[in-house]
Amino acid sequence: MSAIRILLCIFLTTALVGCGTVVPDLREWPENDHFGAVDLVRIIVRSVECELKHTVTDVINTDANQAKMRANHRYFTEFLNNWGAEVALTFTIVEKSGFNPNATWLPASPASAIFSLSGDASLSAQATRIQKLNIFYTMKDLYLPKGKDCDASGEDPSGSFLIRNDLKLRDVFDARILPAIVGIANLPGEGQKNVLSQQITFQAVIGGSLTPTVLLTRASVNTGGSFLSGSRDRTHDLLITFGPLDKPAGGKSLIAIAEQSHFTSQINSGVTTGFRAVLSR
Repeated sequence: MSAIRILLCIFLTTALVGCGTVVPDLREWPENDHFGAVDLVRIIVRSVECELKHTVTDVINTDANQAKMRANHRYFTEFLNNWGAEVALTFTIVEKSGFNPNATWLPASPASAIFSLSGDASLSAQATRIQKLNIFYTMKDLYLPKGKDCDASGEDPSGSFLIRNDLKLRDVFDARILPAIVGIANLPGEGQKNVLSQQITFQAVIGGSLTPTVLLTRASVNTGGSFLSGSRDRTHDLLITFGPLDKPAGGKSLIAIAEQSHFTSQINSGVTTGFRAVLSR
């Protein structure tokens, strides 16, 4: 049992000391190599794309079925034919480690004298990695014709909470379309400044500490605080902005107001992540 404890201590010490001194990996051990990182991004993109396709297809098909039962046979999703989606994925990894030894010395003194000498030192390191990915879709790209499907059910969800998760994208469209159906709002017109946006952030933090304590006749070592500590803060941020296509640009981007909204949201997300990293030190 003592041998196992020693090996465990050595392993933990090595792992904790490495945090914050090298560029963080996108994935945790044992898949923290280049291929694991690339595969993680591929899986997330695939999962988000399938979620988008299923949502857009369901929204349009549901409206088409309901239009048959309406007196005027009106479609309320026609505006989506000239819309697109800007998708931004941001991966933020923060790793930190700390080294804080302390000791107290009690010299040989007469019984009536009380004297002690204590000291401590501290050393910390932090490394931050931010990786971004932007993808653009038109609604026609996202709509699944009859007989077509996008299946991400076989993807491993362990690498991110964005994988095979209900991103609540249907709520974004229903919140805009339903007021028009009941007559309390107009549908987005061609070229008008209409933007729909959804931002989702998942944060996972793991950490640990190791404090071996030594008690001697005239000295004690590491009786308080953490001798070694380490943590890994992983944030996966997804931003989806829906808006009209910029026809003068060939329909390869959103109109200016939508692109500006998308860019502003990315800046706000970056500032928030930065403050979070500073406050957690």
